Amino acid sequence: MDPVDLLKDLVAIPSVNPMGRDLSGPEFLEGRVSDYLEGVFKKLGVKYQRIEVAPGRANVIARFDSPNAKTTVLLDAHQDTVPTDGFSDPFNPVIRDGKLFGRGSCDVKGGMAAMLSAFARLVREKPAGAANVILSCTCDEESTSLGVNDLTTLWTDPKRAGSIIDRQPDVSIVAEPTQLDVVVAHRGATRWKIRTTGRACHSSA
Repeated sequence: MDPVDLLKDLVAIPSVNPMGRDLSGPEFLEGRVSDYLEGVFKKLGVKYQRIEVAPGRANVIARFDSPNAKTTVLLDAHQDTVPTDGFSDPFNPVIRDGKLFGRGSCDVKGGMAAMLSAFARLVREKPAGAANVILSCTCDEESTSLGVNDLTTLWTDPKRAGSIIDRQPDVSIVAEPTQLDVVVAHRGATRWKIRTTGRACHSSA
């Protein structure tokens, strides 16, 4: 599978995240990208699951098992894109000066196309000594992270035992664009609410 052809296909399929707004229309949500991914995995003949996370929103997860493998690698890329404000023709993939332009081409359908291509080659060639590889294509990364939050419950929630991911992966690679810098952590936010007791008084300098 050629990654450029895959990327053209993915960019041409709108999957805009409404970002919490009450919006509807053919360009919103990930359903048609999920349909496309199902077609890819069916063609490859691999085990996969489409897990509905919310109406019109699903994680599509495929798995390659290597004989006697002791390591499981998770590859992850999200299906949704940010809105198309400022784009004149956002879903028409155009190659110019060696670059492909279109909504989501960088964040993160380019990474998804690369992972799909590598996964397809792995399935085709079945190299000796390979790890087990799971390719997760998650929904709603750009807003509330519904997809990845649901994904992690596949190995943390006993009620979901027997899913396509039977234990926590040993290694995860996420396709977010970083200009090829390896990023192993991300700053977060922690908020505390502190309540104290004391005596009310007035102070001044």
